[in-house]
Amino acid sequence: MPLFAHEPLHAMALAVIAAAGAHPDDAARVAGSLIEGNLTGHDSHGVIRLGGYIDAVTEGVVEPGARASVTRRKGATGLVDANRGFGQPAMWAATELAGEIGRELGVAAVAVAQSYHIGRVGPYVEALARQGLIGIALANCAPSVSPFGTSSRVFGTNPIAWAMPRADREQPISLDIATAAIAEGKLKVARAKGVSVPPGLLLDAAGNPTVDPNDFYAGGAILTFGEHKGSGLSFLAQLLGRGLAGMDPSSYTGPRGVNGPVLLAIDPECFAPYDEFIERIEAQCAAVLNARPAAGVEEILLPGDPERRARTERLESGIPIAEATVADIARVCGLYGVDMVSPI
Repeated sequence: MPLFAHEPLHAMALAVIAAAGAHPDDAARVAGSLIEGNLTGHDSHGVIRLGGYIDAVTEGVVEPGARASVTRRKGATGLVDANRGFGQPAMWAATELAGEIGRELGVAAVAVAQSYHIGRVGPYVEALARQGLIGIALANCAPSVSPFGTSSRVFGTNPIAWAMPRADREQPISLDIATAAIAEGKLKVARAKGVSVPPGLLLDAAGNPTVDPNDFYAGGAILTFGEHKGSGLSFLAQLLGRGLAGMDPSSYTGPRGVNGPVLLAIDPECFAPYDEFIERIEAQCAAVLNARPAAGVEEILLPGDPERRARTERLESGIPIAEATVADIARVCGLYGVDMVSPI
């Protein structure tokens, strides 16, 4: 696959999103989210999404110039309205509000209404952890996943993410996962590469197991991870997203980029002196890192370590992008007269 330097790739994505009508600050948030997805090794949430974002604009699903606003605040809670605009600026507004309320009151819960795709959820909770807060986020999505015991799309891939501060605040522990057996964006990547996915992840439109990502886009469904366990967690994200964020995705017939995020922030100093809290966290991290490795495992990592390593490597060597994705990016660049970036 061709490799691309992150800076010109970011400039190109920024130019396309701004040309589509986004406010410059919002375009920077969206482009930054996509490039950061690629840099951290999550190509499913990288520039492969750019074509879909622009298609959503041209189809009227997204109002590119809409600005997010805080519409409600009561006690330790808040509501941000994305106003049918891009999701990343609204989610960053929610993160800022959650941090403000969390520091003031010790705990915060903020939901985001009328939001398009928010990108990877990890960066938002990591931003709270860098403030010394515990961050937790969940979101529902458009139907793509079959609940345990079913074979039709009901749930979204419904991410859950959390981040915990450490002694080095710039290196929080951070986990960001889909409650589906595989993120829909990773199916996009597999389809773009022309490769199969492992068994046990997908059903075709008739409800039969398949390893062909094209079967999903022909009406199939993704399974939840961990059978009933993942399905239960996905249901929680679905209920919170629909109940608190007001995102009813049932009218969508496929995996469109809509999210109903709910973000929580907790100030650990409400429970113990901060230094004591950090000592507890570091002791638990050490217990994991010093555990006996399983057979065939060369190194034990904490959540967030793979993303940091990928970022270091890709900043140096470049971001790999499949030819099919390159062609799709060139398509949307052509819509606005933006020059397609060249590989390294």
